[in-house]
Amino acid sequence: MDNFKAFECVVEYLENIILCSDEVDYNVISKIAGCPAPLFQRIFVYITGITISEYLRKRRLTLAGYDIRNSSEKIIDIAMKYGFNSHAAFTRAFKEHHKVSPSSVRKFGKPLHDYPRTSFTNIRIVGGKRIMAELKKIEYVEFGARKIVGMMKMTSFQKAGEECWGSAFKEGVFDRIQEIERWICKDMDDYIGLGHMSKFVGKDHFQYIIGKFVELDAPVPEKMYSENISAGTFAKIWIESDNLNDIFDCAYLLCSEAIEKTGYKIDFENFYWCDVYTYDRYCTPLEKGQKIILDYLLPVIKDE
Repeated sequence: MDNFKAFECVVEYLENIILCSDEVDYNVISKIAGCPAPLFQRIFVYITGITISEYLRKRRLTLAGYDIRNSSEKIIDIAMKYGFNSHAAFTRAFKEHHKVSPSSVRKFGKPLHDYPRTSFTNIRIVGGKRIMAELKKIEYVEFGARKIVGMMKMTSFQKAGEECWGSAFKEGVFDRIQEIERWICKDMDDYIGLGHMSKFVGKDHFQYIIGKFVELDAPVPEKMYSENISAGTFAKIWIESDNLNDIFDCAYLLCSEAIEKTGYKIDFENFYWCDVYTYDRYCTPLEKGQKIILDYLLPVIKDE
C-alpha cells in the first residue's frame, strides 16, 4: 500500500472511532500509516491545520449538530454518544464550534459550522496552496557502520529547534566534536551538523541527537552522547524551498513518495530520520538569501 492510501486508511480509522468515543491509539496510527506517529502527526497538522485530537473533536461536534438538527433524539443522549459527560460541557463545546447553542439548532434550525472529513487524495494542494518544497535529487548510497556523537534530548517537532539546536550551539557541541575531527566520517559532503531522530514515543516525542557521524573507534568527548549506526543502504534526498519550515512540513511526504517510485521502501525495522545541514546547499544559500536545500538520510531496503 502506498503512503497516501495508508494515510487515507488512518482517516478511516479516525472516522470509525468518532461514534464509539474511543481515545486515539497512536500505535494503531503508526501501524496503519507505516511511519512513526510523531511524523504522521506533523503531516496531519500540515494538511489540516489542526492536530488529530482537535480533528476528532471538530468531527464529533459536526456530526452531533447533524443529529440535533435531523432527529428528535434528546440532546443529552446525543452529547453522551459523542463522548461528552455533561450537558454543560457539551453546550460549551457546541457553542464554541457552531457559534450557536444546541437548543437553537433544534428549535429554530440555526445554521451549523460543518467540519468535513479530511482527505489525502489531493496531497499536492494543501489548505488551498501548493506544497512549497521540491524534491531535487534522490540517490542510494551504501554506508558502513559508524556512530553518531553529539547532544541527545527527548523532544518534539514543536521544540526541537530552540530546545535542541539552540542548546547545541550555546553549549559548544560542534566545537567539542572538532576535538575528534580525525575520526569524522569522510563519505559525506561537508556539513555543519545533522539531526538524528529515532525512538519515536507516543504522538509527538522522539529522541533527537545533534552532532556528526564518526568512525566506530572514535573517542567520545566528555558529557557527550554516542550511538552506533548499523551499515546499510540509505536514501540520500535533497529537498529545496525558500525556508526551513516548508521543508520540514512536507519532507516525509516527498521522501516517501520518491522512495516508493524508485523500487525501494523505508526500512522501519531500523528506522531513523536524519536532516543534514551542508555548507554548500544550506549554509551558503541561507547567508545569501537564496533557496536552501536540506539533505535527508533514511535507511531503506529493496522492495521485492
